[in-house]
Amino acid sequence: MFEAGLDQGAGLRRQTPKPLLRLVPVVRHGSGEAESRMLWQLAHALTDLDLPVAVLDIDSHETEDAPGLIELLQERCSLAEVLDETLPWPIVPAAVGWQELFRQGPLSDSSRQALRHWFGAYSVLLVYGTAERLGQALANTGVRPLVPVAPEPRPMLSAYQAMKTLIAQALLMPSVAIMVTQATETQVRKALQARKTLQNCFTRHIGCYLDSMTVKSFTDDEVAGRDIQMLALRLMENACSLGASSVSLLHRPTDEEVQLVRSH
Repeated sequence: MFEAGLDQGAGLRRQTPKPLLRLVPVVRHGSGEAESRMLWQLAHALTDLDLPVAVLDIDSHETEDAPGLIELLQERCSLAEVLDETLPWPIVPAAVGWQELFRQGPLSDSSRQALRHWFGAYSVLLVYGTAERLGQALANTGVRPLVPVAPEPRPMLSAYQAMKTLIAQALLMPSVAIMVTQATETQVRKALQARKTLQNCFTRHIGCYLDSMTVKSFTDDEVAGRDIQMLALRLMENACSLGASSVSLLHRPTDEEVQLVRSH
């Protein structure tokens, strides 16, 4: 007979792959209004796809009243103490912790393991910060940071500067989402023109193709929702894998249990 908790499917369950945690970087530039709006919509879209999301804000500093990544890394508090239960997903301040995590250089096995340890229960880790901070940590990983752009001169300029930083300092090719913020033909034309302008600048001065798309991001609109969901899926394809979760939802027999089964 089998011991309690074991059955004929135990061997297969032991071989079931653990869920993967993927890191998706989103670049903050300019005023941050368009980027934070896009970040919120992406989190909604990923959650709707049954992908649990956590957000690391690597530009927001941890404080005594708002503990974050550095407290987790130093094991001064638990993840439950960091989470704000009034939000639909965790938003973790991480400026000091992010710097500490990558003090020795870009993403490594140890930094992957640390992120998996604390966020392994999630499917997606959205990391929100400047091109400089993202690039220092994710250099040469092949991930494509998302650069959301409002179709106005100042955001377009700051977005272009962020893209140059990603390429020059970290060898990371960005993905660009030009945001259509209002359901009007004028706004659609402005977004298309902004996309063309950025593509021309990218080709002329950097010498390569710009991965870009226009995204209808106005709220409470079915078409806008489909655009955001398409963008979310595209980002998942180019995400940085942090490996299998350190938390298994399946029963894993101990060596002692296996020996008991074999003895019968």
